[in-house]
Amino acid sequence: MTPMSSGASTNKLLEKFVPVLLVMTALLLVAVGVLVGKVIKLEKTGSGTGTTVSSPLGVTEIKTYAKKLGLNTKDFNKCLDDGQTASVVTAEQEEGSAAGVGGTPAFIVNGHLVSGALPYEMFERIIEFELAGGDWAKPDDTVKDLVDPEQPIVNALQVEIDLGDSPRKGTEGAPVTIVEFSDFECPYCARFFSQTLGDIEKNYVDTGKVLMVFKQFPLQFHPYAQKAAEASLCAKQQGKFWEMHDKLFSEVTAANNAAQ
Repeated sequence: MTPMSSGASTNKLLEKFVPVLLVMTALLLVAVGVLVGKVIKLEKTGSGTGTTVSSPLGVTEIKTYAKKLGLNTKDFNKCLDDGQTASVVTAEQEEGSAAGVGGTPAFIVNGHLVSGALPYEMFERIIEFELAGGDWAKPDDTVKDLVDPEQPIVNALQVEIDLGDSPRKGTEGAPVTIVEFSDFECPYCARFFSQTLGDIEKNYVDTGKVLMVFKQFPLQFHPYAQKAAEASLCAKQQGKFWEMHDKLFSEVTAANNAAQ
């Protein structure tokens, strides 16, 4: 039998592997097409710039809320687009960090750091302890568990917070001041808004016992939080901070509920 030449051997190998190569090439082209489609979609919707239509906190959506709230949209849009309130947001973030705030929501109750979206019952205990003139260094049985050294919910040490002209509800000089550091994109902050804040306002703010103050603390890993924070302060310039505050949290709450 005549030995097969090297050329013939190469041809046989090509005949064997060309179909496989063609299939692999086709699959690669499909994968590339899918990837390109995803990139195009991200470019259209935005990737953390606040321009996406998939978030209730996108810039376009926020501008729509401003219009519905009756704000002067020309002034509001310019304020938001130019980042006119960004420096205030940064200053409040720095203030919160200096006070020990690391996540949201966080609260400073008469100078004491309280962390987490606590249920109303816990806030009620904290507020009542303060109203009674309690000393967190010597907690009674009603709040003793809240200052557990291993997992303290209330920090017994006091910190100073400058209220400045931050948005507030309640009576100036109220016996208890609660400063909330919050992030509009934070689901726990939205939960505090929807499940707890209303009862605090009804039972303590509206009765003159608590002054509620809001400060910004957008977390870096929440892509829409920064612009939402700025938007609330742009609304504040027109006297409608709380209307925008409520609208943003209401929209986030609805989106979170729909996603569950």
